[in-house]
Amino acid sequence: MFAAFETRVLNVREYLAMGRERSELIPRVPGIYIWTLDFTDIGKTALEREPEDVFSIVQKRISVPRGEPLEVGMVGRYRNVLIQDTPPELTRASAVRVEEMIKARNLHLEWPFLCATLFQRPLYVGKAVNLAQRLKAHMKSDSHLSGELERLGLTVNDCAVLLLPVTSPDNIADLVAAEEERARALRAAGAAEATPRNILSGGEYDGTVEDDGWGDDLDDGSDDVLFSESELDAGAPLELRQVDQLVRFAESLTIRAAHPLLNMKMD
Repeated sequence: MFAAFETRVLNVREYLAMGRERSELIPRVPGIYIWTLDFTDIGKTALEREPEDVFSIVQKRISVPRGEPLEVGMVGRYRNVLIQDTPPELTRASAVRVEEMIKARNLHLEWPFLCATLFQRPLYVGKAVNLAQRLKAHMKSDSHLSGELERLGLTVNDCAVLLLPVTSPDNIADLVAAEEERARALRAAGAAEATPRNILSGGEYDGTVEDDGWGDDLDDGSDDVLFSESELDAGAPLELRQVDQLVRFAESLTIRAAHPLLNMKMD
């Protein structure tokens, strides 16, 4: 039923450590993406560690993110109330299970850590016409996302990204590439201003595409015009505009259902 869609999990630390081959890991197509705290690296090395060390790392990872209170309010006239994410620690029973699985050399031990990576409250949910370019922008050290993660005591290396690309129609990647080329041609000809509606790159144009130009950033009043609410213009292919609508709605619906920590607005 969902042959036109797929789900991928990207370990950011491993991705950034790769060379040229990493360019093929993130598709250059529209979709939504979900940043989460990564647990998969623990599972990959668990069988080579002492059980106590594994459990200690897990407990430390669970305690993140803390950061500032999510909400602050008054109850009556004299009491302040803070709402903040503080997950409880795992119990001793979980520690025993981890120890037993490591001693038994359970080869499926990576799976629980994958579950925790996938099924947690997201850090951030976003959308993009070109997932590869959007994620590249987010991973920069001076990106808004990097700054927000730092506030929580995290870096992009502590994260995984759940990618949900749209792969239909079959030529969707070609449509995205053609739209990027059209935006570059418009700018080169002076036929269009550098606005989110018609530019796919960040900063001054230098002939390369650094960002897809569509999707929300983390602040309400961002000074980065590339994270505007502008829709694809009428010059974009109909199929691409239809996919963009699909992606936008998927992002809005997912944010409302998942309550990500860092999204400051819903649409």
